[in-house]
Amino acid sequence: MPKMVLDQVDQQIIAALAKDGRVSFREIARQLDISEATVRVRMTRLQDDDLIRVTLVGSPLALGVGVSAMTMMRVKPGHVRETAEVLSQLKNVRFVGLSFGPADVMIQSLHKDVADLHHFVSELIPQVAPAVTSTDTYQLAEVMKSSWTWGDWFEYLETDQA
Repeated sequence: MPKMVLDQVDQQIIAALAKDGRVSFREIARQLDISEATVRVRMTRLQDDDLIRVTLVGSPLALGVGVSAMTMMRVKPGHVRETAEVLSQLKNVRFVGLSFGPADVMIQSLHKDVADLHHFVSELIPQVAPAVTSTDTYQLAEVMKSSWTWGDWFEYLETDQA
């Protein structure tokens, strides 16, 4: 399937929704000086093409997350994708990525406390992902930025192309 190119109107709609996922099509149309029908049609296309999904982002501390960690893993050759897929199914794993360099798989996980993190790394990962040969885990002390404002990304792309 060819990669769909987003035009400026698509980007503006996405940026508006990233700021407030509850904003109405009418309000987006007013902000962008386009018709409400145009916003509706484009939103439907963006969602149908799996380019966006309107959801919410919670505050981890307020929702009871005591520890957030990044874990980098080395995996036996030939087992990287299956390991990543298994880790993707864990309820407390928020991010899974395949990598180059010293780690084959990187994950972000959320935990009730340090004991929960220790159990996760020392007991659960070896149980569910036996092809993992080593882990390096970094407990996040403070999150300085966790941005979902896509407008910033689109502006970055524009300045990069200028």
